Amino acid sequence: SSRFRPGACFFLSTSTQRGAQHGEMLLPRGRREQPQKDAQWKEGSTKMYREIYQETGSGDFGIQIAGGPLFRCHTHILERSGGFIGKVRQFGKVLPREVDSYALPSTKEYFKEHGLFHLLGDLQAIQFSQPVERSALQNPLQKLQSNHNDDANRPGYSTAHFIGGTTCAMKRVDPFFLAERYKVECDCERMAELLRFVYQGQMSFFDVVPRTDREKEVLTHKMLNICIDAETYSVDRLYEKLLHWFGHQCYNIVGEKCFADSFYHLQHFEISVTEEFSRQLLVKTVTGDMLATREQFRAVTRDPRWSSLPVEFVEDTLSFDGMPISSETEVLSLIERWNANADKKKDHIIRLLCCFRPSEETKQTFYTWLVNMGWLLPDGSLPDVPELQGLRKVMSGSHSKGKKPRHNLHHRDIYQDTGWEDEDSDGANDVTFVHYKGTTPVASGCSFSLGAQQRLVQADPIRTSGLQRMRVLLSNPRADLWNPEHEIFVGLSYGEGKYFGYLCSATAFSGIFSVRALASAAPAPNAPAHLTGSGNKVEFDLLLEVQVQRANMVVLCKLSVIFANLTVTEEHFQISFETLFQGAGLSYQVIGTGLGDDEVDVQLAWVGGGGPSEEVDPTIHGFDGEVTPLPTPKQSPDNSSDGR
Repeated sequence: SSRFRPGACFFLSTSTQRGAQHGEMLLPRGRREQPQKDAQWKEGSTKMYREIYQETGSGDFGIQIAGGPLFRCHTHILERSGGFIGKVRQFGKVLPREVDSYALPSTKEYFKEHGLFHLLGDLQAIQFSQPVERSALQNPLQKLQSNHNDDANRPGYSTAHFIGGTTCAMKRVDPFFLAERYKVECDCERMAELLRFVYQGQMSFFDVVPRTDREKEVLTHKMLNICIDAETYSVDRLYEKLLHWFGHQCYNIVGEKCFADSFYHLQHFEISVTEEFSRQLLVKTVTGDMLATREQFRAVTRDPRWSSLPVEFVEDTLSFDGMPISSETEVLSLIERWNANADKKKDHIIRLLCCFRPSEETKQTFYTWLVNMGWLLPDGSLPDVPELQGLRKVMSGSHSKGKKPRHNLHHRDIYQDTGWEDEDSDGANDVTFVHYKGTTPVASGCSFSLGAQQRLVQADPIRTSGLQRMRVLLSNPRADLWNPEHEIFVGLSYGEGKYFGYLCSATAFSGIFSVRALASAAPAPNAPAHLTGSGNKVEFDLLLEVQVQRANMVVLCKLSVIFANLTVTEEHFQISFETLFQGAGLSYQVIGTGLGDDEVDVQLAWVGGGGPSEEVDPTIHGFDGEVTPLPTPKQSPDNSSDGR
């Protein structure tokens, strides 16, 4: 029932070369290309795009936006775009083919009312397609007094009335009668952009350059929604182009925060995808392209939502050969972050441990990690627990047979999008902590054996406001019970002789530990707060909250101890704005006291946050390698020679 007007067939004799550049995007999947013929057709469809907004357009396929205007599309063009026209028929509600233009909102007025000013450029000469009653040259008073139902010359006019019905009624021909008309529940702006891509192979959202945070959020929201619409309505070429944008351009355009939001929205969108081909393409983009560079990888894994991802998705991510990590020990840290709330099943954690590829350098770190988890006995044997039986395959190394450990940060292609030249320094900073003996750095990573006159220092100081949550695990597997003389300071340093944190030590009761707030400005530690551990191990989280500077250029900070997702204690302290942004910043430090010849195993992992944001000037937050020892707190005489 389609019809074509003679005047609408001009597209068959237009340019060939320029149409071929766009025509390829509209070819349905599996169809052989016919360059010259398709170029002519594509050039015509590009010019006919603006006709869909005209009330007197030649389109025969009506797409009625719910509560919005009518788009008069062309069946022969939509059919060449793949499955778009079929999805409109599937999801749309069938409406009468006769259109009463007075009952629908004017396209131009609707765009103005809803702030879609960038679409007004497509409404060229639209006033000439309006009835005379809506003409801009008409007297406003005559517009109000006129009754369009009395116009016997209007298209589709009928003499039918209520009493006589259509018997012997005369009806004028309606040249704007549609072959099909459907009502769709879709945003008007996004449907207009979908149709622009179908007709022209372009979408205006790709040309937007946001400058403010609000503009970045709006663009991210639009790109996510139109990606969903493109998959729903089977505009496959646009769907592929949008996923490519999210994987390669999104981070540089909208920034770290909006990129992380895009990642987790797309990951959640996987369960709503309507086609298996689209789902596979989405998973490939989310687990591959969006995690290909170090910056993007850090933005995703340091987000608190990392712990909400399903185990299947995390397993696919950690199994990726090109994962941008400096060492396999980072896999253990990522698993620790995923289990930030300690609510994951043991078999799921063991399933993720199969992604760890041990080497001679990381094997001891892996064993220490298992000992701290209580899954490996000091003699190297596994406890007789059914849930840990799958760990034997991990211990034997059969799961990683033939797979080389990953050290991908030295590859230059990981940094080609950021322009960084010093790959090794970034890899060290992201490892987060450096192990010092005296003033000499000896190791870096997240798992250490801490002895006397040694300290662990955060490699990259914190200089931005926000929340940083770090998990701390202290253990001494070489002894059955924690030595009461061993005290571990875990806190923050913000300049020479300036520190704030907590002293952790064992109490007289086995398995009960105390934490006491200790500050450089205080003469002695505060009263203790208590938390539960085991005989030789304790685990808790430190939550640092850095607020925005106040009018007096003072930054208020809060450091809390969290155990089993409950706040055990919290203390406030203040630093100057100059210290945070231009001075020493805030750096986590771990120092042991009273250790003597003994050592304490320390394992650190970022649960949320960690590391500076992209707005920080890289020239003022580098780590110069100098570490200022914390002053020794007042000790009793019997602890004066504690080997600090």
